[in-house]
Amino acid sequence: MILKASLSIIIIGILYLSLTPTETLTVGNDKISHFIAYSCLMLNIGLIQLPSIKKLRTGIIAALLLGCLVEVIQHFVPGRFMSFGDVIANTIGVGIGCLLALMFYKPIQRWLRKVKI
Repeated sequence: MILKASLSIIIIGILYLSLTPTETLTVGNDKISHFIAYSCLMLNIGLIQLPSIKKLRTGIIAALLLGCLVEVIQHFVPGRFMSFGDVIANTIGVGIGCLLALMFYKPIQRWLRKVKI
């Protein structure tokens, strides 16, 4: 339950931060922000979809499609623009998030059962 709620919050956060019109330039390296956001997204998806590898693959495809779709939509948002670099950062983030989910699935599931979340 907590994983599905946090997944919803992550998706809403990504959509809000990515699609809100802006007049200012991003401070710092926004590729790192993309990487972190999509790593968190995929970690959460992975924890929900595992242990089924088939479902995990579907989650990977969904996360990658979300990253690409958001970049295309940004073309139509004032102050935003499409960036292939952002797609690459999103993709690397999805990959790292997937690896983290595979590595930590069992300990996190044990902890969630222990604390009854």
